[in-house]
Formats: sequence, structure tokens, C-alpha cells
Amino acid sequence: MRRPTAAVLALLLVVSAVAAVPAVMAQQTEAETETNQTSENDTAAPGAQLSGVVAVGDAELDGDVDSRAYDIRVDRANSSDAKAAVLADQLNRTSERLGELEERRDRLKEARDNGSMSEGEYRSRTATLHAESKNAERLVNQTNATASELPAETLEENGVNVDAIRALSDRAANLTGPETAEIARSVAGDSAGKDIGAGEAADRSAGDSNRTDAGTDRSDTDGSTVGDTDRSGTESANETTNPDPKPR
Repeated sequence: MRRPTAAVLALLLVVSAVAAVPAVMAQQTEAETETNQTSENDTAAPGAQLSGVVAVGDAELDGDVDSRAYDIRVDRANSSDAKAAVLADQLNRTSERLGELEERRDRLKEARDNGSMSEGEYRSRTATLHAESKNAERLVNQTNATASELPAETLEENGVNVDAIRALSDRAANLTGPETAEIARSVAGDSAGKDIGAGEAADRSAGDSNRTDAGTDRSDTDGSTVGDTDRSGTESANETTNPDPKPR
């Protein structure tokens, strides 16, 4: 029996390699497809992301308006009872709002799980939900601050329960947890859900500080003030050490 020649063996190796190429290419294509699908699932499409950014910005603005409106209502209340009444009304509103947000969260998760909503759209809408939930959380904190300044009996007479405020705070915290916060940042950036009013207050404070520092520097280095003092001291010293040689 003849043994295969070297040429035959080389030919067999080439044929085997060529036959294996389609299989390797198929595996690579499948892997690339899975990677692309994973990437698309982890991020919102450009259109959905832009829509999410705009919606988050609108939610932050609405939250700032609501926060300022509450502060104005409390400031205008001319008695502890009046302030407690404003507080009780805001707590009821915030509780209703949190209920709406919780229902929206559940519907979003259900739509994503059953495939009726893409991952990108889910992330975009969740980012908006996060911003609105942060607004509710800030209002809860504001009402808690108001309650801490009022007598316990006044709160009780107006139906304000401190334990209920804590419960609202917990509900808001559950809506703004790490998962939704991370999704919001991936859609709208690190400042997603920020307090616009707090940012403006910080900017104003920094501006006032800069103006004060600048004024201090000018007073310290004002040539006219320092120069006048130096001239006065020099003239006095000259008059003392160099008396007029001519008699008057």
C-alpha cells in the first residue's frame, strides 16, 4: 500500500483549512452580532436619548418651580396653624404624586420585560422618572424641615403625622435608587435629577464671595489711602528732624 506523498498531504491540509474558514467566520459574525445587540440594549438610541435629555431638563425645571412655590406658600402663612395647613396640603399632593410615579415605574418594567418597549426607550423614560422622583424627594425634605419648626400639637391639630413624612421619604428613596440613578446618568449625564435652584443659589453665593474678596483687595491696596498715610507720616518726620533754619 502506497503512503501519501508530501504533496498529497499538503493538499489535504489546505482543503481542511479552507473548509474550516466558513465555520470560523460564522462564529465571529455571531459573536459580533451578540456584542452589537448587547451594546444597543445597554444604551438608548440617539433619538431616544435626545428625547430623554430634553424630558429630564423639563422635569428638573418643573421641580424647581414646585419647590419655590411651596417655600412661598409657607412664607406667606402668617401663623403656625397656617403653615401647618400648607404642610398638610403639600404632603397629600406629594403622596399622590409618588403613587403616580410608582405606577409608571411598574408599567415601564412590565413593558420592557414583555418586549413591547425597547431597552433604549425604557432607559430614556426611566431617566425622566428618576428626575421627577428626585423632585418629589426634595419636596418631602422641605415639608420635613417645615414640620421641625412647628409645635407638635399644631401639627397634630392639622393632621400632620411625622411618621407619614418618613414613609414618604422612604417611598421617594426607593424610586431614586442606585439602578435608576445609573440609568439617568447614562442618558442625561452626571447631573441628572439635580436641584436647579440649589445650583443657582451656589452660583449667587460664589459671586457674592468674589465681589467681597475683590472689595477687600481694593481697600487693602488702594494707592490713595496708603499713599496719603505714607505722605502724612513722611511730612511729620521731616518737620521734626529738619526744622526751618530761617527765623520767622
